Amino acid sequence: MKKCMFFLIAAVCFAFIIAGMNIEAQQKLPSPQIQTQKVIKKPVVIALPMIKQIVPFYDDCQLIFYVKGTFFGQTQGTRIIRMKSHTQTYTPQILKWTPTQIDCLLKGNFELGRKYNVYLWNTATHKIVSNQYEWLVKTKLNPLHQGYKPGQIIAVSGCLLGNAQGARKLIIGKTEAQVTQWTCEDIIFKVPKLPPGVYPLFLREGRLILSNKTKIRIL
Repeated sequence: MKKCMFFLIAAVCFAFIIAGMNIEAQQKLPSPQIQTQKVIKKPVVIALPMIKQIVPFYDDCQLIFYVKGTFFGQTQGTRIIRMKSHTQTYTPQILKWTPTQIDCLLKGNFELGRKYNVYLWNTATHKIVSNQYEWLVKTKLNPLHQGYKPGQIIAVSGCLLGNAQGARKLIIGKTEAQVTQWTCEDIIFKVPKLPPGVYPLFLREGRLILSNKTKIRIL
């Protein structure tokens, strides 16, 4: 009877020892880690306006120019077109605004023959909001298709020539032509005495070339 009680007590103790070992082993097991997925937000890319081309269009005594590019926006908002040379900053009049083209009117006190940096300006933030496109602003003289004799009085037509001659000169080759009348659309002058040939004809003020170079044939 005593032996039976001894084996029973030993069996119970062994069971407790085994149970304790299992609990200790479970406590040493690494706890499962909960993995969370990191959400990476994609940066918002805002396309800046880009001026790619300027196309002038001469209309009587006015110069309209088309600013062509991308991402100008559906509406003008607080933005304007500005033109900056090393002597002045000029703001043309906006005629039309689309996402890819801005129509502008050049009038007022601007300087011909100078290079301007053309860009979009935000009047609310007072910042440049596009690239800067370099544009040489010139007036236009129409071609002379016939031949002319020295001393002959003729006219060359054009656009945006100015209402008065002022310091402007009409140059044929390297010679200044004698001007008898100057208007916004026509210049009447005397053909200088030069040897027969084809010569460039253009407007100049000081060192500035104000116009394209057309050609005149002297007989």
